[in-house]
Amino acid sequence: MNIDRDRYYLELALEEAAIALDENTYPVGAVIVDENDQIIAKGRNRVHTQQDATAHAEIDAIRNAGKSIFHAKVNREKFTIYTTLEPCPMCTGGILFANIKRVVWLLNDDMGFGGYKKIQGTNVFDRKFSEVDVVEEPFDDLKEKQKELMIRWSSNSNHVTNLRKAVIQE
Repeated sequence: MNIDRDRYYLELALEEAAIALDENTYPVGAVIVDENDQIIAKGRNRVHTQQDATAHAEIDAIRNAGKSIFHAKVNREKFTIYTTLEPCPMCTGGILFANIKRVVWLLNDDMGFGGYKKIQGTNVFDRKFSEVDVVEEPFDDLKEKQKELMIRWSSNSNHVTNLRKAVIQE
């Protein structure tokens, strides 16, 4: 693990998360990097902006990586995805099937939809999981910044709890 490199890309992912929050959607950002420290793609949560339940940050980044993902699979290149929150089950599947070999996230999501560790624990994809190096919550200060974005998100009008409250009041 290169701590300076990891920190740099996690900070970029946090910038994407902040943009997502400014766009009134769930504050999660992601960055995909190749073995030569080149940024392949960035992504952020766009669930509300695109009205698409699958538009999570990790999926957005994988989509934005386009042909680079397939090229890396064929040539056995190792990509890293940096994300601000533990990937949900859908994003975990995307990461595994995109053949991303390293996952680094800022904040575990045990109380939400975090699914990486849960799916890994089922042993369904043992071989795929054994090929991925995972780094979770490596920097306390950046973790706190992600927590702050999550706190701010909880009062956002697009947060599902607030959307439900609005429906009840109608």
